[in-house]
Amino acid sequence: MYTLNNGKLTRNKNIISIEDRGYLLGDAVFETILYKDKNLILFNLHLDRLISSLKLVKIKAILYKRKFHQDILRLIEKNKLSNKTAVIRITISRVSNERGIDIHDKQGVCIIVKSSELKNDLRLKPITLDISNIKRNEKSFVSKIKSANYLENIIAKNDAIEAGYNDAIFTNNSGNVSSCTTSNIYFLKNNKFYTPPVSDGVLNGTIREFLIRKKKVAVKSIKIDNLLKCKEIFLSNSVYGIRPVTYIKKKPIGKNFDNIIKLNKFMLDKGI
Repeated sequence: MYTLNNGKLTRNKNIISIEDRGYLLGDAVFETILYKDKNLILFNLHLDRLISSLKLVKIKAILYKRKFHQDILRLIEKNKLSNKTAVIRITISRVSNERGIDIHDKQGVCIIVKSSELKNDLRLKPITLDISNIKRNEKSFVSKIKSANYLENIIAKNDAIEAGYNDAIFTNNSGNVSSCTTSNIYFLKNNKFYTPPVSDGVLNGTIREFLIRKKKVAVKSIKIDNLLKCKEIFLSNSVYGIRPVTYIKKKPIGKNFDNIIKLNKFMLDKGI
């Protein structure tokens, strides 16, 4: 399989330098984009978020939207994925030959794009959730970007799986529901779907942003005790779309997913 390394197609898997700070320090940001029906789904929202994250962490990478889009399609074609469903992973890291954590003007940038076929379609597949003991720090900007340090997410999900669940809910230091390890969370209240605000330590997922813009979802904080009383709860991420929640801990969530199914149809009609 080919990858894009700073705009060049390469088959060399050993392309990360030992001076790459993404590898050494987690000094990197990333995006994951779904490719299906010959389209990069919500590409503009993904790229806007990526550029915003780069600015926030002071990585000076220049991305030209049209050319970057063409380069990714070129990679997909080269890997013979044009007629398949695929996942695109973009990672942008800072590179430096000086030790330490200081940021310098002359530090380089590494832009890696990887494509892989999506073989396991989880859309609308029911999911069970544990509640993580790890707290999301709603005051930290890291909770609001896709940084390369996913250790809390990795451990929280692994703990949930070991406990017999599929994933875990993060709550923040104020006790509000934040998100799951790789997804946003939504709940039905008074026949309307809500999702926690970014101020609760939430990464603004591209599907989340799309649903809010289309007025299919509103924003509201919620505690775990109140979440457990909701009759429909679902998760979203850019790869699997949306998935209904059937259990949180041992508490069953309503068996009727009618509103979730309608929302899924709306998304499919929009090509998402």
